[in-house]
Amino acid sequence: MEIIVASLIALTAGMVAYQVWPLPSGYWGKSLGNTLAANAPEPELPFWRGVLAAFTPIVKYTPLGWTRAIDSQLYWAQLIGKWQGWALPEVIALQVAVGGVGAVLGGLIGGDVTLALAAMAALPFLLNLIYLNAPARRARRQLAAELPEFVSLLAAEVGADTTLSEAIVRLSRGPGVCAAWFRRVLSLKGIGGLFTEGNIEGALREEARRSGDSDLIGLATSLDGVKRRGTGTRELLSQIATSTASRYIGEAQMRAEKVGSEIILPMIFFFFFPYIVVILLVMAAPIFSGGLF
Repeated sequence: MEIIVASLIALTAGMVAYQVWPLPSGYWGKSLGNTLAANAPEPELPFWRGVLAAFTPIVKYTPLGWTRAIDSQLYWAQLIGKWQGWALPEVIALQVAVGGVGAVLGGLIGGDVTLALAAMAALPFLLNLIYLNAPARRARRQLAAELPEFVSLLAAEVGADTTLSEAIVRLSRGPGVCAAWFRRVLSLKGIGGLFTEGNIEGALREEARRSGDSDLIGLATSLDGVKRRGTGTRELLSQIATSTASRYIGEAQMRAEKVGSEIILPMIFFFFFPYIVVILLVMAAPIFSGGLF
């Protein structure tokens, strides 16, 4: 009898609890999906990605400066969601493979060694310029534009009696490249934590040095100093935000001044020369057709 009464009481309590805190729709399906996703094997790479493994031994013969440049570009491109899952040896192997394809096509089409060499150099250059360097440069400029606002919000969070670490965690949940970079720092946080303590370098300093961006390196160094000081955090962060914004405005003005000189050559090659060629063709057409004689 006691078992029946206990079962009825448990059933009643369960029904009341479900009425007060009902399970969200699709809870069990979502839980099952997460379980299956955790146990699912990693997706297989496409066949052409597997073929690149044959070119990876060439990576160790590439110049160090080229390797560092591609590594930096890949770092920033992956920060905005491009080239996800790619490693540095794969990217270099892809460029080597594209150069080989260009050499073969140039030799077959032109039948000339000069054309083959030109195609071998041009195709990897265009691949790097359009698909790797362009998104990397866009990510760096976007981060430079977002960084002053991010630091200002960080100062406001700290002014609201929030610790510096908690403020960084909160702001890293927002949109933008700057928040994505701080999410990367939090995901790679090691034994030393976010900030430098003693001889153990913090994740902020380490990741800023890895990025190679002077603004991030300066910010990480300043945040370490703010953390060690412990007082006047809001005022120091406000000063950092002001200096970062001033530096960004100055760099933007310098880029705006260089735009005129940078577009002169494209205008000459793509507008002025074609215009002259068309005019000359129109003027020379009667001569070649015998209309003037």
